[in-house]
Amino acid sequence: MTEVEDTTAVDINTHQEEEIRVCLFSIGEDIYALPVDLLTEIIITQKIFPVPTTPSHILGIINLRGNIVPIVDIRSILSVSQQSPTTGQIAVVRHGTIVLGIVVDNVYEVISVPESSLLTVPTDYATQSGKNRSRFFRGIIQREDCLAALLNMDRIYEEIKLT
Repeated sequence: MTEVEDTTAVDINTHQEEEIRVCLFSIGEDIYALPVDLLTEIIITQKIFPVPTTPSHILGIINLRGNIVPIVDIRSILSVSQQSPTTGQIAVVRHGTIVLGIVVDNVYEVISVPESSLLTVPTDYATQSGKNRSRFFRGIIQREDCLAALLNMDRIYEEIKLT
């Protein structure tokens, strides 16, 4: 009688942990992150044309290679102290059919983060200037030298109300 050898090998490393790639940037003194799949590009600040009767967080529009892109300053939404919003860079993001630019102060790097390493947003981190802003964050990314809040763009789009 011949013995049959078991040739089915179990590879315990086949289960890859889901990672998200995020772009780290600052607004004011805080560090934020956006998933790169929402990010179209980063551009230098250019002439922003104001649009009458728009909310104060909508700075105006730019012409980006023939496309009109609304530019928003989300500082008030995130309860970040107001500074000159015309310096820095613009993160152009796409959400469904909507494309808009978000004014940021500095763009640092793109990193990969395991989804399981996202920390929940502590209450004291999410409350600033008397406003609870935790609904605008999906989680916290812990880095060696800082913490970054991963933005919940669905909630930010709801707050911006472009449509």
